[in-house]
Amino acid sequence: MPFSSSPTTRQFSLRKSALAPYLGLSLWVGILLLLRGPLQSLMPHDEGWYAQQARWIVETGDWVTQPWWGAPVHDRMMGIQWLIASSYKLFGVSEWSARLPGAIASWGAVMLTYAIGLRCLTPAIALWGAAILAATPIWMQASRLAIQDVPLTALELLGIWALLQAETQLQQRAWGFLAGCTVGLGFMLKSIMVIPVVMALGPYLVLEHRRHRHLLNPGLYLGLVVGMVPAIAWLALSVQRYGTLPLERTFGLLVNLAQEDFHNVGPLYYFWNIPLNAFPWPLLAVPGVWLGWQSPYPRKALWLGYPLVLFTLLTLFKTRTWYYPLQLLPFVALLAALTLTTLGSLYQTGRRRRLVAGLTYGLASIGAVLVGAGIVVLLRPQWIAVADLWRYALLAIAAGLGWLVPLGVYWRSRTRSRRAESAPLWQAGWLLGPWLAIALLYTTGLWGNYNPDVKLALTTPPLQAIVADNPVHIIVNSISLGDEDAVLITFYTPQPGVATDSWQTLAPGSYAWVAVPDLGTLPAETVRLGQVRDWVLVQLP
Repeated sequence: MPFSSSPTTRQFSLRKSALAPYLGLSLWVGILLLLRGPLQSLMPHDEGWYAQQARWIVETGDWVTQPWWGAPVHDRMMGIQWLIASSYKLFGVSEWSARLPGAIASWGAVMLTYAIGLRCLTPAIALWGAAILAATPIWMQASRLAIQDVPLTALELLGIWALLQAETQLQQRAWGFLAGCTVGLGFMLKSIMVIPVVMALGPYLVLEHRRHRHLLNPGLYLGLVVGMVPAIAWLALSVQRYGTLPLERTFGLLVNLAQEDFHNVGPLYYFWNIPLNAFPWPLLAVPGVWLGWQSPYPRKALWLGYPLVLFTLLTLFKTRTWYYPLQLLPFVALLAALTLTTLGSLYQTGRRRRLVAGLTYGLASIGAVLVGAGIVVLLRPQWIAVADLWRYALLAIAAGLGWLVPLGVYWRSRTRSRRAESAPLWQAGWLLGPWLAIALLYTTGLWGNYNPDVKLALTTPPLQAIVADNPVHIIVNSISLGDEDAVLITFYTPQPGVATDSWQTLAPGSYAWVAVPDLGTLPAETVRLGQVRDWVLVQLP
């Protein structure tokens, strides 16, 4: 028997072909996750908050207290702080290590999107869906932030994938156990915000129960109990140390968020915010809903019902933010991929030529406008008085060039045989514009370097030597410790001291941050050493 036809070789070839999409997707999203500008700085909320709390965990060794300048806060769960603190223990304290858990979770979410699409739809739709997720602007921006939502989404996808695996008879209880654990671990990340996810799974769990029998799987319930152990243990230790404060603040805040719109954005917020932040994929996902309903693909209660129910629940939730819908985006990507593969089939067969041509020329028109605008800005920067405008010009040119690719492919593929060969490239051109734009956003520092002035002031003379060699306290009166500038100053101060509302509690000669409006309360002999936004570094007499 020839070696090439042996069972071992065939098995190896099958494994290799099965791994190829995962390797390709890893390269596709990995390049974006690894790209970064030379300068990095944190956002204040919620990124700077979590990054600093994790830093105090590492410095004090206290993994129970949720601190802020020595006081227990306990206004949310502790999962993301633990993840960031673990990253600090391995790689040291930095913006890069604070953002590492989110980047790993983003990679995992892309892989799981492909795996879920593979079980529910077709290999082609699954591959395009995962690739679209990595080319979704708001998803990739959140992937490089030290926040809860991308790790939470990855956990949710892991649970859904485990449920799909549990549909088989092999190791059904083990897969159910894994699915149940993700609920408890998700609770540790974002407390009751996992409840809408469980509710959104209701159509799949109930309507298709006769087929999968998940609700009778004992492993699922055991996993729910085991997965809650970290959250229950942390809450119990917190209550033991601080009384009912952790319970009151954690769940009291969530009740307030559910009852009141703190951002005052209105009930239609997600109807425009999601299409804008994830452009152009939600626009393709809308016809994907109709195509999916008409399609023969199974498990519609999951891949179609889940995102629709979750979107409804998030819309009904009073507090609406840009990051809550991140949980929807993997399924938005799969629905957009359904539309894109349908368009690719129309392109390949020559049917609906006007539709295909109109979309091709429309996309190219947007690309041409972007390229033209970018070139004008580079040649005549004086026409628009905006700092670092060249970064936006490069971004526009990159996105525009990517969206010109489908038109070039369309022009060169006049015959049916050529269209069959070029259909994947025509489809890839839709993704190339957003992907290149995201790459430029990272490399130019528009993403990742959010507050360079604060970091620069504390890492260069004259303040650098002072804050590096001395504990620096903070005097709080008119401005809260949770103020955005205060959060950033706290993280970039190497040795935070104590917080106080009176300078008299500090030792003579101490260094302290004080808000500009409070300078008049200090002695006349106080030395002003430098100012960072509304905060002044002083040395007390």
